[in-house]
Amino acid sequence: MDNIDVDKLDWNLLWKQAKTKKTWKSKKAADWDKKAAAFAKRTSSSIYIKLFLKLLNPQSTWSVLDAGCGPGTLALPLAKRVRRISALDFSGNMLEILSQKASARDLKNISTYHCSWEDDWQEQGIGRHDVAIASRSLAVSDLKAALVKLTAHAREKVIITDRVGHGPLDPDAFAAVGRPLITGPDYIYTINLIHQMGYLPKLDYIELERKIHYSDEQEALQSYLWMFRNPDADEIKRLTDFLRSISSLHADGSITVHRKHPPVWAFISWNPANHEKKIIKRNI
Repeated sequence: MDNIDVDKLDWNLLWKQAKTKKTWKSKKAADWDKKAAAFAKRTSSSIYIKLFLKLLNPQSTWSVLDAGCGPGTLALPLAKRVRRISALDFSGNMLEILSQKASARDLKNISTYHCSWEDDWQEQGIGRHDVAIASRSLAVSDLKAALVKLTAHAREKVIITDRVGHGPLDPDAFAAVGRPLITGPDYIYTINLIHQMGYLPKLDYIELERKIHYSDEQEALQSYLWMFRNPDADEIKRLTDFLRSISSLHADGSITVHRKHPPVWAFISWNPANHEKKIIKRNI
């Protein structure tokens, strides 16, 4: 077999090709509008937030752009630690939940923008920030275009989180339901693309908990159903049986789900000013 020159690979094209093969398709804005309330409830207490913020190490002087902010999963806890936040999302319902929670907490330094990755951010009045983040929100058609846009809006630091392997999807749940799971490209493509773009990405990992506690079986079921588009009655029954097989029932009716494959996220960061071409030019 001929040796492959990794530097000559088009990682954006490879990412696009791998993306077409995945079985789980990204949701559109209307889908997220419908799921906004349930998503906000599911993510608000996740250990992901604590681990992300620990790696981010926010500074009080920062202005932060949160692209794909959802219901404020990170924007809300970040608001108390930074100077200001611009939170953008293509789901109006997500932004409405964020605004309601910000008002309830008397957070006045969050500005919301109803727009997508494909929209003109300059037209929306979104300028450069000290830090730009895209947390679990790179469901885009062109990865390189999204990374270029995000980097152009940051002065000091860019942070994204991307899937490792199956990401938030549980392969055992898919097997139990009887659906195939091809997850598509993960962080390996992304970090190679960032490097190919001339940056020096730093890599960390966010490993989520194996055990998750739910108030009852129905809450646990709902937390898994989001993985499956339009499940029928038989699939819901199979999923319910699967959850019972990996859960511990407590006297108060609550349950603990023991996950064999907890999600792992790649925390990738880079300095937008440290571009390889600029470094080479200065050294000539």
